[in-house]
Amino acid sequence: MKVLYWNISKKNQPLSGVKRYEDELFSNIRKIDPSLDINRIQRVDNKVLGNTFLSWFYRYTLQDADIIHATFQTLTPIIHIRRPKKFIVTVHDLGPLVYPVLQNDISTKIQWSLTPEALQKADKIIAISEFTKKEIIRLCGIDKSKIKVVYQGVDHTKYYPMDRLECKKKFGLPPKDKHILVVASNLLHKRMDLIKKIINMVHKTRPDVKLIKVGYGDVLQGEGIISPGWVSEEDMPALYNAADVFLHTAEYEGFGLPVLEAMACGVPVVVSKSASLPEIVEHSGELVDLSDPEFLYNFSGAILRTLNEGDAKEGLERSKRFTWEKTASETYQLYKEAES
Repeated sequence: MKVLYWNISKKNQPLSGVKRYEDELFSNIRKIDPSLDINRIQRVDNKVLGNTFLSWFYRYTLQDADIIHATFQTLTPIIHIRRPKKFIVTVHDLGPLVYPVLQNDISTKIQWSLTPEALQKADKIIAISEFTKKEIIRLCGIDKSKIKVVYQGVDHTKYYPMDRLECKKKFGLPPKDKHILVVASNLLHKRMDLIKKIINMVHKTRPDVKLIKVGYGDVLQGEGIISPGWVSEEDMPALYNAADVFLHTAEYEGFGLPVLEAMACGVPVVVSKSASLPEIVEHSGELVDLSDPEFLYNFSGAILRTLNEGDAKEGLERSKRFTWEKTASETYQLYKEAES
């Protein structure tokens, strides 16, 4: 069996959730079947030639593969240009269809205008959560029998509990302070507008609490907020471990990889009860319903409870159910089904 990946990421781009998925899947699936002939195509680093829309026409080839696996949804329209023998697509989320403001340039608008109809032509679709599967059905009208949920994973050899005080020291954080960590972009659906309100409410009871905001180099300004900007992948496990609480306020999330990474590091989590997040956390963390009129008070209350009595053992145990090896194994089984 010859499998070719069409990756959306560029080889040398900073690590993102999608790039991590593409790198980990490619690395782990090669270990499953030594006879598997598997290669990948990534976009070039050049800003113009690396444009996704332009890459459809000159970059993504078939190379006589038995299976083409497009590892991001906006690569699906290439099926109108080249027809693979078997075509599998991973859908991470359909946020730009729900939040059109995310379609912020003409290239992105073209990609998303063509993606829903193109998904109909895929032989199999991988959704990274049950929530994403429901969104594919709701927004694109895809038959549910065509969609398989394969969760993302976490590398437990990198993300694991460390000494919290030593990790605080690594980042120059006062050990007497308590730290809430937020790892997210500033995009609309991540609800960064809630963060300052929540931290201000927490400060009324716990002035020793500071908030650390990282993710995609985006910063957040405000009293009691630390914004170091870009943090390397190598330093992220220690940063998670420096935190006393992990906070995630997103209202739309295809999976929520930072939440899982925090859990794997033994950090108690407080997250919104939205989209895919309840699937990941279940009963191992605090879930806050954004539809509740008192949700800001509920967030601050959950953080204070967690600071006082939070136990991350259940979250740590739950995180062990999610591994990249499992992601690769379930994806490989889908290849076998598609081939038969």
